[in-house]
Amino acid sequence: MNFRVLAGMPTSETEMVLAARFDELTSADLVAVRSTTAALIDAAGEFPELDVVLIHQDLGPAPVFDAIRDLSHRHPQLAILLVSSAMDPETFTGAMEAGARGVLAADSGIAELENRIVRAADWSRTLRRHLESASLDLPASGVRGRVLAISGAKGGVGTTTCAVHLAFTAAAAGRVVCLVDLDLQTGDLPAFLNLRHRRSIGDLAGSGDEITPGMLSETLYVDPRGPHVLLAPEHGERGEDVTARVARRVLTALRSRYELVVVDCGATMNDATAMAVELADRSVVTVTPDVPALRGAQRLMAMWERLQIRSHQDVYTLVTRHSRKNEIQPDFLRQLLDTKVLRTPVPASYRGLEPGENNGDPTKVTDEGLRKAFSRLAAELDLLSPPAQGGNGKGGAPTPPSGLAGLRAVAETNPSTRDVSGFLNASVSDSGRIGTGGGRDPGGHGGFGG
Repeated sequence: MNFRVLAGMPTSETEMVLAARFDELTSADLVAVRSTTAALIDAAGEFPELDVVLIHQDLGPAPVFDAIRDLSHRHPQLAILLVSSAMDPETFTGAMEAGARGVLAADSGIAELENRIVRAADWSRTLRRHLESASLDLPASGVRGRVLAISGAKGGVGTTTCAVHLAFTAAAAGRVVCLVDLDLQTGDLPAFLNLRHRRSIGDLAGSGDEITPGMLSETLYVDPRGPHVLLAPEHGERGEDVTARVARRVLTALRSRYELVVVDCGATMNDATAMAVELADRSVVTVTPDVPALRGAQRLMAMWERLQIRSHQDVYTLVTRHSRKNEIQPDFLRQLLDTKVLRTPVPASYRGLEPGENNGDPTKVTDEGLRKAFSRLAAELDLLSPPAQGGNGKGGAPTPPSGLAGLRAVAETNPSTRDVSGFLNASVSDSGRIGTGGGRDPGGHGGFGG
């Protein structure tokens, strides 16, 4: 089948010239021409299996770069080529930043036109196949996926690094994994994975009560190295669109289609991350072995407990930047926080992480200590085994308590507090300590069957 092309031309003369050139092309068909940016954007959704959109720089009334940006956001699988008489660096830069695949000279000959369309259409069809796999390569019906929420005690403790490597480790073991960035204001997975921001969880905010596989396939990135990825909004202010209700719908849709959903909650608590922690089969807080991080972990888990989101006794602590020379060791940290501390810490190997983070490719991390640590953590968290048919054992999502409503009107329940070795007495307020008398929270959160 020939490649299908939609064009936006500002005048009848430019339309006639383009139509005459397409009459001589053997590999592409011009399916329609529109004379305004609004009509072009509407037409992109009307014609099935479009490959390429040609948009003339003089097309109006909306600015052409805004139209390109809108098209690329709505239809990330389309290859957009800007037709311009000005082939200067400013035009190229503006087109690339808006989401175009390239700039085509307005006076290009037939051979050049065909060559550029063929290359753009090949890219479009390849991307479409990847996007379709996001809805096709999913667990069989009846498998209810697990959700792992990873939160940071404070910024800079390695939350995103751990989320990325645990997701990649599980994917390498054959699990169908989705990595979700719920760090809505400062999420930076594109830098960690060398992705270009096009679609995000913000695009699902207005999807209604049901998120279909088609919606997910247009929003998710299919990373050929492992997990599928759902990004946070490119612009932090759009994070406000992702409410608790949106987070619930998205995570529910993902866990019904993926064996494992790893959620990077960042170090900031909001409605969406609170919902993720509440729904998660297991919740992990990453800490570094220092007093500021431990105080942050205490404050975070105390808040979860006050709002009845999750009991501190149902939270796992993951120690990063571990060294035998540290003053605070995991056993002592277990006493301080009164939580379950994962047996495997992440070693303080900054140089070992550099190849992956600097190249946007976690698979380039070859440090044996780091690789073993993440493999052991994945096994300890039971991320490597497939979920049980028809559910996931004890780890099913509980009936949510009314805790999220308290995010706006905190019910100060003042849980009982406890001093351990007097270590943090001078710097942690009563509201920041962890209560010990509550046992498991009313939500009855379980683990991954363990």
